[in-house]
Amino acid sequence: MKLTTDIFTLFDQDESFKYIMRRLLEASMEHSFNGIMITEAGPGYPIVYVNPVFCEMTGYGPEELIGKSPALLQGPETDKKVLDRLSEEIPAGKLFHGQTTNYRKDGSTFAMEWKIAPIRTGTEEITHYLAIQRDVSGHRH
Repeated sequence: MKLTTDIFTLFDQDESFKYIMRRLLEASMEHSFNGIMITEAGPGYPIVYVNPVFCEMTGYGPEELIGKSPALLQGPETDKKVLDRLSEEIPAGKLFHGQTTNYRKDGSTFAMEWKIAPIRTGTEEITHYLAIQRDVSGHRH
């Protein structure tokens, strides 16, 4: 029996494949150890998805975040230099990686590290951004 690391070889490219792939992706996001957020690429980057870990990390429920800007999580202790770099790299379609301080719903802060990747169509148009973050409070150097 041959083992493969290419998940696309596991299934035929038909409707059942698409369904299974969607379920695998949903399960991986729902059960991740990291907070996951997906935003639209438009003005304000409205949030369209957050996973349970993201909600636990921030204290917000999905219904409080969907449609809002991720700026909702920023405050006075959020590193402006990191946000400036984010503002340059994201519109340029680059992968962003940074650390800063974010704010929970109750106003408390947490140190977080995150990566943001553009999601592109087949024509390379950026439609969404995938942000993966983790709480690194107590882990900063």
